[in-house]
Amino acid sequence: MDVYLDIETTGKRADEGMVVVIGLWKGRPLFRTCLNPREEREALEWLCRQLEGVTRVITWFGSGFDLPFLNARAALHRVDLKTLNGIYNLDLCDWCRKNLLLSSYSLESVAKFLGLERKVPFEGGDVGALFKLAVSGDRRALGRVVEHCREDLYLLREIHRRLSNTLQL
Repeated sequence: MDVYLDIETTGKRADEGMVVVIGLWKGRPLFRTCLNPREEREALEWLCRQLEGVTRVITWFGSGFDLPFLNARAALHRVDLKTLNGIYNLDLCDWCRKNLLLSSYSLESVAKFLGLERKVPFEGGDVGALFKLAVSGDRRALGRVVEHCREDLYLLREIHRRLSNTLQL
């Protein structure tokens, strides 16, 4: 079974930030949010449970960001991520870099090239500011981060579908 994975974080490095949202598309979108280290640990444990029986995880730059970030945070919390690390990761960003000659390989750029567009404009840097609002009790702020993750998962899934229809993935 294939699962699509995306995370939203408060920083680009795991020693300077934490996971805010773990998103999976496993037949339907599933999300786990984190506002503190305890919730982050619980979310990592949840991720392991969700990945039981999964044969392939599909990511966008997952080998360069999502997986190393998750591994670092799991090491900090002493959560065993062998389940995730034992599953084949199809990094679509990496695949596109090797097989498509484009001017940009951001998720949004490749999606746009394939005729897909994001419905809600959002910058990755917005996560940190929205996280601060969410910690102070603004649930709408956290909801915006979840919606961004949902859109990333949708674009990832649609890019995979479109490329799978014409190319060997």
